[in-house]
Amino acid sequence: MSARRPGLPRWAGPAREGRRDQGAAFVEMGATIVLAALIITTVYASGMSSTFNEGVRQMVCVVNGPGCGDRTWVDEDRPEEPEQFEWGSGNSNASDNKNLGMQAAAAEPYNWTDQEWTCLDSLWGSMSNWDPGLVDPTTGARGIVGFNAAQHGSLPSGFDQSASAQISWGLGHIQEQYGSPCTAWRYWQSTGTY
Repeated sequence: MSARRPGLPRWAGPAREGRRDQGAAFVEMGATIVLAALIITTVYASGMSSTFNEGVRQMVCVVNGPGCGDRTWVDEDRPEEPEQFEWGSGNSNASDNKNLGMQAAAAEPYNWTDQEWTCLDSLWGSMSNWDPGLVDPTTGARGIVGFNAAQHGSLPSGFDQSASAQISWGLGHIQEQYGSPCTAWRYWQSTGTY
């Protein structure tokens, strides 16, 4: 005999076992379906059906469903699209700045050429596309060389106004910290900074 919880009506207790239980699950499911149908019919028969239908229509229109017109109901409240920012793009002076960098890297005291120049171009091209006015909104890195005050100290004099000043500082930093652009490039590839 199955145990019934005290305080529950007999029909709310667990189904009985054995022969007397045959069809009990079927009857319970049928009763549940009939109850759900009664609730849905009552909602549609009352004044709430138009509210329900409008809610469904609005949900469909959120994803630009059929019958919504040119604008969805959320278009009225949608904020302006944020400004798109693509790191390392839009630099019209990139080739001039690369030439400055190549000349400075090939001169004393560095004398870097060929493979070292390729690594330097990869490093600064990846960081800024050789744009002296760029500021990375995520890290705060500035200019061609990705100067970051949190890592590199105070901003050198004239840094923001001059691609040459940025290149000069960057070459000195690479020489002092890494010895060569290829070593700095490998470090940047594994850490995203140098």
